[in-house]
Amino acid sequence: MATQRAHLKPKLERLNTSFKNPLLDLASTGADYAKSVIATPTNRELELLRQSSDPLADECIRALFKLRPGRDSLKVLEEYVSQPVEEQASAAPRKFMEHVTTTPLWFDPELMKQGQIVFWKYVVLIYIILTDYCLPIGFAASRPTDILSTTKYFSSVEGAFQRFFETAKFITDIMSGPDALTPLTGPGWKSVIRVRLLHTQVRLRILAQAEKRPDIYNVEELGIPINQEDMIGTLCLFSITVVRLLRKLDVDMSTSEIKAYLHFWQLIGYLLGIEDEYCRMLRTEGGATAVADSILNHLVDPDASSVLTTHTFLEARALRPPFFWPTGAHVAVTRRLLGDRVSDSLQLPRSKWYWRIFTSCFIAVTRWILCSTIFLQQRINFAMKYGPPCMRYYVHRIWAEDALRKPVACDFVLKFLPHIASEESDESKR
Repeated sequence: MATQRAHLKPKLERLNTSFKNPLLDLASTGADYAKSVIATPTNRELELLRQSSDPLADECIRALFKLRPGRDSLKVLEEYVSQPVEEQASAAPRKFMEHVTTTPLWFDPELMKQGQIVFWKYVVLIYIILTDYCLPIGFAASRPTDILSTTKYFSSVEGAFQRFFETAKFITDIMSGPDALTPLTGPGWKSVIRVRLLHTQVRLRILAQAEKRPDIYNVEELGIPINQEDMIGTLCLFSITVVRLLRKLDVDMSTSEIKAYLHFWQLIGYLLGIEDEYCRMLRTEGGATAVADSILNHLVDPDASSVLTTHTFLEARALRPPFFWPTGAHVAVTRRLLGDRVSDSLQLPRSKWYWRIFTSCFIAVTRWILCSTIFLQQRINFAMKYGPPCMRYYVHRIWAEDALRKPVACDFVLKFLPHIASEESDESKR
């Protein structure tokens, strides 16, 4: 991996001119934020973020010495902090629990609820955006994708579908209702904390390997695994990027809808361990846009790992719920949203004309239905009431049992020990 990254620094210096942000064409779609002056993070600032992790969670996991792969990290944490204070060898788990159970001062529960309503109002198009744009463009960021590959999730089609299934479960949990993010009891809160602790376990295990073999993984050059830039960039894909892609698909979201949707994801970022300074930047469309563009310009540089991960992911979703589309249909949508330049760099085949027509008609009809004012409030109320339980049942029963032919546990535990193989060992395996 060190050999593969030897060209990294000169590439980063040329990045802004050689590989433009694929989202930049969205800035001219009539948004007022495009005219405002936003403090855009520089490449130097972003490189510093790559050396910053999640200290609170790191110290917490180090203290939970009983935590082993396959164990429920949240359960272990709760058992630890439930002990008398004098019996707790470290205060780190207690500090972490106090942090994630404390509501930030800027949090507005009504705005959070409105953000969930926005999700269910546009849920079909948001699903398409997340799966056919956000995940592929995330895979095009080669440095985070290299870390993702160490977890072995994308080493096979079934593993890729398992990862996709977990993402769907995560979104279902956090969008399941006003009480979803209630500390200690909310299903969404529990999933967010489990994901944060899972990320921390992966990060610490890779750092332990890097300490022994810096020639394989150079932290100074590549950054700390699952660092602040990676976490902020991922959050932007689920928040501001969805807003911008909806606009690209001719969905005119109101200012209040955008504010509510970003506020919801701002809280998710807080719970996931993103620094408060950037959480505050992500609460406005202008600030979130500036951060998202900077990170995409800084990170998007597809390599062989990006290509392999993207193709495995597309294959994993072929002929599977909810749309049962073949790979060609997914490729058509992905190429339409990503653009030819990024799609070609990911070696996506040119889509057939009939898939382009089919997917365009599907999106147009879906947009017309979702944006129609006919029975609008009734449809939103119906979606809020029946959407979460139906989606949860759909995810657990149909996706898992039908696609994998067996029930799948989705509890966000560390299933695979991250392992960074050297190029020599890779060659020997071949």
